[in-house]
Amino acid sequence: MDEFSGISPDSAGSGVRTAPADEESYETAVGEAVEPSGGYLPGNGRRPANGRIHQLSYDEWRDMSRSSSTGAWAESYREATDGAGLLRDARVLIVGDCTLYRDYLAAVLASHGAVAPGVAWDLPSLIASYETTVPRVILLDMATRNSAMLLRQALQRSPHVRVIVMGLSEDDESEIVACAEAGVAGYHLRSDSLKDLLVLIHKVAAGESLCSPRVSAILLRRLSALASQRQPAAKELVLTSREIQILRLLEMGLSNRDIAEQLCIAVHTVKNHVHSLLAKLGVSTRAQAAALARTTVFTEEALEN
Repeated sequence: MDEFSGISPDSAGSGVRTAPADEESYETAVGEAVEPSGGYLPGNGRRPANGRIHQLSYDEWRDMSRSSSTGAWAESYREATDGAGLLRDARVLIVGDCTLYRDYLAAVLASHGAVAPGVAWDLPSLIASYETTVPRVILLDMATRNSAMLLRQALQRSPHVRVIVMGLSEDDESEIVACAEAGVAGYHLRSDSLKDLLVLIHKVAAGESLCSPRVSAILLRRLSALASQRQPAAKELVLTSREIQILRLLEMGLSNRDIAEQLCIAVHTVKNHVHSLLAKLGVSTRAQAAALARTTVFTEEALEN
């Protein structure tokens, strides 16, 4: 019995039910749940390989049976799992430098069907985990030292890995935006529950990219602010004729070498022009510069000869 959800993955297929409120029903149910059907994980901890990780007391059981929210969660769980663990066959890697947090979360995820969740706490352990089995979903605790670097490395090492960042708050707007730009697939904020995390992992493993309405609002505000900042700046841009040429070629998708050949200049000269151009436009990538060029009109009078 999962102490957070009040249900167990192996009971979902037979119709998840809320706990009975009388002592006789409680004793019957507990009697059926003494030995986990999936056995125990290796080691001395006697952790169930699947099924229950906590046996509720009668008072907890009774209170949970009267909770309408528990019933709603049980129904959504059953609907999502189709009779199996919510994280069935999911390859999950937990990255964080708090050992207790990692181990506890790994046990919880295993109880919901994740395949032997891996753990990492720094770059060497992250690399080692990829050599063993490439994870499908990575849970990255952003409170971990060098978390931004670990996020980049995780995404660079496999284009198919999906990263969920954990531990941010709604006040961490700059970090939320930075994570979105890096390519994360989901956010689990400090105010979110374990139930939220289980459903999030389930959906992200299935290929979805999700963020809560709160995170969506933060990202939309950021996009709106960038749009309002860039548009007036574009009207005041002063570019050289060479920069205008290069900008138009960037819009066509040409590489630095192609631009150098077309303009009969050295490749390193093109790189210098591109670097200067990006700085003037207030963007960080060639694609952003090309997009800005499509929406901005540059006249001969605006050019610096």
